Amino acid sequence: MVLVTRRPFVDPILALLPSDTERGRYETLLDTLSAWKALFNGRRVLDFGASWGTSSIALIRLGANEVVGVEPNLSRVEQGRELIPKAAPAAKVSIIHTPDTTALPFADGEFAFILANGVLEHIPQPRDPYIRELWRILAPDGHLMVSETPNKYFPKEIHTTSLWFNHWLPRSLAHRRAVRRRRFDPNRADWDSSGWRGLGYFELVKSISRYRLIPEQTKLRHRLFAMVGLPSSLIDPGPIWILQKMGLARRATPACAAPGSGRQRS
Repeated sequence: MVLVTRRPFVDPILALLPSDTERGRYETLLDTLSAWKALFNGRRVLDFGASWGTSSIALIRLGANEVVGVEPNLSRVEQGRELIPKAAPAAKVSIIHTPDTTALPFADGEFAFILANGVLEHIPQPRDPYIRELWRILAPDGHLMVSETPNKYFPKEIHTTSLWFNHWLPRSLAHRRAVRRRRFDPNRADWDSSGWRGLGYFELVKSISRYRLIPEQTKLRHRLFAMVGLPSSLIDPGPIWILQKMGLARRATPACAAPGSGRQRS
């Protein structure tokens, strides 16, 4: 097999991944994380919803000192425990089977960086208990990064159905419309966890406090939104949200974070 890569070296994991799609997703994640690696370089990191560990390995490749993954699906954990020793034999990477990810087996403030990559959209609403739990185990001045989760404020649902406005409908109506338009198999029983409704910024921050948004600056609209005091990626179809947990001696700055407690409309 000939591996095509965007990089000057061939990462050993590429030969272990089962498809070009998976290899492309891994390299895309490397590109995304590369811009923010200063936030987790040399740190102990939590990979929330780690699946079988490709995101954990990406974090290690880019400088994380140790990565602990949590995943509720046991079969994916078992796959990861086979993959990781082959892909990164000397790395400090582990995946823990955690059936209940609202009660993680870690102390308060245990991790300096938490990644939730392509996972929160698969958790049915309300998501507040999951987000609060991540915030509990994030260290003061640490960062929570949410990526590859579709933005529910963007008018087209880009994850599951590719239908305009479908994710703005009530659950049952959205499901019927997706089936009627042949965008969702009526025999599937996983509508709630299919990712059909993404995450919005105000939903993300409404259940936490003392945060500061680290804004994206890659597009002109990001800078314009930030200039008027709005989250820079508010309407991006696939935003990157990075929230810093402010220590007790520091206060969130109004230009980059919501004022007060952070409790806002969803």
